[in-house]
Amino acid sequence: MSDVEELWTRLAAGGVSAMVKIDHERFAEGGRAWTLLLSGPPLGEGFVRAEESSLERCLKVGLERLMKRADGEWGWVSEYLGEG
Repeated sequence: MSDVEELWTRLAAGGVSAMVKIDHERFAEGGRAWTLLLSGPPLGEGFVRAEESSLERCLKVGLERLMKRADGEWGWVSEYLGEG
């Protein structure tokens, strides 16, 4: 992942709110402790959610889901996945 602050700023400029959370109980159990939630007008009534065992994987899965949901509008996100 590249600069997370830059990513968050670009998402916000595009109308997306982002939240990252780590759950201490799931972490202690070795589970999928990280959660990413993306919402906002570009996603309509819905949202994008990812739950994974590492922060990097959580961001990757969530951003991939965002790109699929947003009909190409978020193609620039691939820059942050090491694909662009």
